[in-house]
Amino acid sequence: MRCPCGSDKDYDQCCGAFLSGRARPPTAEALMRSRYSAYALGNIGYIERTTAPESRAAFDSGSARAWSTEATWLGLRIVATEGGGVDSDAGIVEFVATYRRDGATLAHRERSRFRRTDGGEWRYVDGESGSTQADARRPAALGGSALAFPGATPKVGRNDLCPCGSGKKFKKCCGAGAA
Repeated sequence: MRCPCGSDKDYDQCCGAFLSGRARPPTAEALMRSRYSAYALGNIGYIERTTAPESRAAFDSGSARAWSTEATWLGLRIVATEGGGVDSDAGIVEFVATYRRDGATLAHRERSRFRRTDGGEWRYVDGESGSTQADARRPAALGGSALAFPGATPKVGRNDLCPCGSGKKFKKCCGAGAA
């Protein structure tokens, strides 16, 4: 199976290695991709384990599990990265995660901060997120602070480009089969 993170790699050769514990994400972006895959696959334990200890008090595993299972995950697009490389101690990853929930296609945009532990493992620290009205009801499951980015998630029309970043029209991509 292809990896949910959108890398076009086989899951076992990509995020599967991280979620199973066979390997550690070498970069902040790799950790972000693996956390998206964990949400798509309902592996909330991985989300909690990869959250920085100082941020875990705000993490609600029940709400994260509910969001994970109530959504149909459609795609991840990395917008930008700052730092977060194999030789870095900190990094920022800005991304858009597209999903369908309650019949609506939504996009969660977040600018997330990551840091490397003394043991060399990447951890999610926090983030600022933009959300649609429907998405604003969700808990900070990805860790976002629910700060609005004006216009960050416009409504997607059938003939618009798909927000997952595929380059296809929405109706031929994530919107295929949508009522």
